Amino acid sequence: MFKILAFAIALLIGIGFYIYFRIRPLMPEYNTWQGVLSRAVYVLFFISFIIGYILQSKGFYAFSFPFTYIGSWVLAAIMYFVIVFLLIDIFRLGNLLFKTDFLSFTYAVGNEKARMFSLCGSIVVTLILICGALVAKFPVTKHITFDTTKNLTQNIKFVLVSDVHLGMINCDSFFERLKDRINAENPDFVVIAGDFFDGDPYPVVNSRVGDILDEIRTGCGIYAINGNHEWLGNAYVADEFLTKHGVKVLRDSVAKLPFGVTIIGREDLSAGMREKVKLRKSLEEFTKDVDSNDFTILLDHQPPRSYDESVNAGIDLGLSGHTHAGAQLWPLFLITRRLYKNDYGIYREGNSTFYTTSGYGTWGPPVRTSSRPEMVVIELVKK
Repeated sequence: MFKILAFAIALLIGIGFYIYFRIRPLMPEYNTWQGVLSRAVYVLFFISFIIGYILQSKGFYAFSFPFTYIGSWVLAAIMYFVIVFLLIDIFRLGNLLFKTDFLSFTYAVGNEKARMFSLCGSIVVTLILICGALVAKFPVTKHITFDTTKNLTQNIKFVLVSDVHLGMINCDSFFERLKDRINAENPDFVVIAGDFFDGDPYPVVNSRVGDILDEIRTGCGIYAINGNHEWLGNAYVADEFLTKHGVKVLRDSVAKLPFGVTIIGREDLSAGMREKVKLRKSLEEFTKDVDSNDFTILLDHQPPRSYDESVNAGIDLGLSGHTHAGAQLWPLFLITRRLYKNDYGIYREGNSTFYTTSGYGTWGPPVRTSSRPEMVVIELVKK
C-alpha cells in the first residue's frame, strides 16, 4: 500500500512539473511578486482537490467546498493539459527529423513562440472543459422498450437512474431537476442503480434532498442499491437516509411488486471494504424463492465481467451503471471497454438482457467528454 501511495504521489508531482514547464511562458518572471504569486496560485490549484478532501473528511464542509469545487475542475484540466502538450511535444520530436523552424523552440519565459503554443494549448483545454460542462449540464431522457412473455398483469413503465453522485458539487437544485424529470414520466416505480451519493453522505443528509425525495411520485415506490461510492463514504448512513425517505434499499434482497415484477438488488462488489469481510452473497443464496413466472429485474451497480451467474439464475433484465459510459472523460473509455464486457448500452446473453447506463451525474469534475448523462425510461410490454 505504501509503495502504491508513494508512486501516486511521485506521479502527481511529475505531472505537476510537466504542466508547469509547459504553461510557464504565460507567467510573469519568477523573480517578481507577480511571478511568485502566479506560481503559488498554480500550486494551490494543483493540490486543491486534496485539500478539499482532507477538510471534508474532518467535517469542515464550508471550508472544503471552494477547494473541492476548484479541485474537481483541475482534475479534468490536468488530464487534458497532459494530452494536449504531449501531442505538441510529439510533433516537436518529429521536428528533429524534418528540421522546421515552426516547432523549434523551448518552453522558456520570454520565448514568444513558446508563449504562443502555451496559450493555444491552454485555450484548447479551456474549450474542452466548457463543452464538457455543457454536456454534463443537460442530461437526456432515453426511452427503451422490452417485450416479454412473462406473466405481467399490465404493461409497466419505470425509471432507471444511476450514478447521480449527490454531494458537495451537485446537490439540491441538481436533484430537483431530476425529480421533475421523473415525475413527468409518471412511472410505476423508480430504481436507483447505485452511487446516489458521491461519497461522504453528510452534505446530502444536511441538504434538501430528503424533502425532494419525498416529492417523487410513483405507483409502487423507489428501490435502490449501494454503489462503490456509498461504501467509499458511509453506506450505513446513506442507507438509513434513503430508508427514512421512503426508498427501499435492497442489499442482496428482493422486492416483489404486485404486477408480476420482482426486483433483485445486489450488494456492491466493494461492500465490506471497511470491515474487510465479504458482504456480497451469490445470487443463488437469496433468489431461491423468486417466482419464475415473474419478470425479474436485477440491479447490480458494477457491470459483471461475466454474465454467466445472471443468465443461469434466469434474470430477465439486468441493470447497471458505474462506468459513466467511458469513465466520463475521453479517452478513458479505452479502460472501461477492457474491464467490462458491456460498459454501455444493451447486451444480450442467453435469454437475459442487460443494460448499462451512462449515469445521470458526474464524479469529480462536472464535465463529460465521452458520453451524455441520461435518465432511462424503460417500458415492459407483454406480448
